[in-house]
This record gives sequence, structure tokens and C-alpha cells, in this order.
Amino acid sequence: MAKDSKKKKKRINHRPPHFPFEDPPFVLSMGLLKIPDTEWFEIFDLTERALQLLEKRRLLASIYKDVFMADASALQASICVLSLILENLTTCRPDLYSLNRNTIELKPHKNFAGEKFSIDLRMSGMHPLDLAARLVQEDLIIMMPPEKDKRGWWLAAGSLAFPSRWDLNDKFSKTMDAIHAPVPFYNDQLKNPTNKFFDQMPCDEIFARRNWSLYDTPSLRQDGTKSIVKNTHINSKNAGEQLWLRVERQTLRKLKDTGAILFTIRIHIRPLKQLGKFEGVAKRLAKALSALPPEMQAYKQTNIFSDSVQEYLDQYS
Repeated sequence: MAKDSKKKKKRINHRPPHFPFEDPPFVLSMGLLKIPDTEWFEIFDLTERALQLLEKRRLLASIYKDVFMADASALQASICVLSLILENLTTCRPDLYSLNRNTIELKPHKNFAGEKFSIDLRMSGMHPLDLAARLVQEDLIIMMPPEKDKRGWWLAAGSLAFPSRWDLNDKFSKTMDAIHAPVPFYNDQLKNPTNKFFDQMPCDEIFARRNWSLYDTPSLRQDGTKSIVKNTHINSKNAGEQLWLRVERQTLRKLKDTGAILFTIRIHIRPLKQLGKFEGVAKRLAKALSALPPEMQAYKQTNIFSDSVQEYLDQYS
């Protein structure tokens, strides 16, 4: 995430709608903000919630082995995750969740018929992380602490329905440094601070951060199979219709009993044309986009249509 080091004390609004654009100069940063339990999971648009939960169900039914996988060493952490999520959802959103003796109910609302799951995992045979991820719009990733045969924090379990140009099969069991190796400047600017924070992170406190990019499709699942943007017909006239702002809002929480860290990943997608409705947002995006180094432009795959987007956004300046 781009972040101006001179403005570190400025409190960033981490509530939707998310527009996490930082002023130049570009600096790669974790950009973490501590948040309360009530903001752990984002539920603010029930129509969007229905669409994302139903799409997650479809993907789990059709490509389960690509969406969910877990190492046996992550089982205890997964049980802890499920317990924390059940408590959080039923406490913070009793209008949408109801916990009974043996079941968790997702209550029905417009466009969502509702659903019940058994929480007796011995009877259902469901993996606890799989169940936990079915309850929320967020994807869930568990990073385990370094082991003798692992040289750093490593990805031990995940339910990833809506990746942003990466594949769980490719990243599974890899260390955090290996996972982020393709990210420009990560090794020089973010590797050591990130590992240090993970090592020293207090248990059961929740931290949030956000990433953004522009996509030429609103599809929730971007698994990297179409990794190179080829939509070269985008120009300053149609950019608002042809592009979408994709924001990835992550939270991090270290689990007390295992020392594992849970990542939650929530995807927000908004048509580029909608940014003009928010005062100053288009101008901020234009500045942030222009500040991206060529390497980051290529990584975000915005280099193909960056000039067209800048011209499109100029009308709002």
C-alpha cells in the first residue's frame, strides 16, 4: 500500500466505502490500524452480502479443492477461529446470526434464503475453517509460526473463494516471504517490518489494512488464470464503464492458544464511474495512480490503461 511517511499520525478512515489512496510519494507500507471487535467483519449492504455468500457457495460446490485446503497442523488454530467467529457474529450481528445448541443459523433476508449449519463437527465431518468461512463474506487464511522445517511464517490453511490474482494451490505451505516475492519492493521495504510485527503481534487484538487496484472485470474470483490484462480498447471515454475499483480489506488477528495468525480478506468492487459521486475521491485516485512506480504499475496491471484512466479522472478535478 502506498503511504506518505509524513502523514503516519493521520487517522485513516477504514470504514466503507473504502478509498485507500495515499498521497505521493509512493512508499510500500503495512498501513495497519487497530480496530474493535465490532469492525472485524464487514456487513453493510445486504444485497451485496447475498450475492457474495451465494457465489462462495457456488464455488465451493464446483471447485472445492481449489478454494479450500488445510494442513493437519492448522486444525487447532481452525477450531479457535471458528469459536471466535461464532461468538463475534452472534454478539455483534444478532439480527443476522443465531447460535443454538448444535447449529448456527444465517437468518434470511432479501435475496438470501438463509442457512443452517451444524456446529457439531464430529457429526458433520466439516473442517472448522471451512465452516467458519461459509458464515462470512470474507476469505480466511491461517499463517502458522516458523517451524524447524519452515524458515518463516507459512500458509497452513485457507478458504479462498475470491483471490486477487493469486492461487491458493500455488501459495499453500509456502512462507510469507515466498508468497510476497512477486510484490515489487517487498524484500527491501516490507519484509523485515512485516516479519517483526508478526513475531511481536499481541494476541487477540485486531488490525486492518487495505490494498487497491483497477480491474477490467467485476468478477469476484481472480485466481490468476487470466493474469495479463488484454483489454486494450479502454480509453478516456469508456474507462468509467470498463473498469472497476477493487479494494481488498484485510484483518490480522493472532490466536492465543496456537500463536497462529488469522487473515481475513474482504473484497469490495465498485465501478470506476461511481467515484465521481464522492467528493475528492477521483482526484485522490489520479494522484495515487500517477505516483505508482513502473514496477508497481506492472504488478497491479494498471500500466496498460493508466493514461486513459488519468484522462478520464481529469473531468472530476
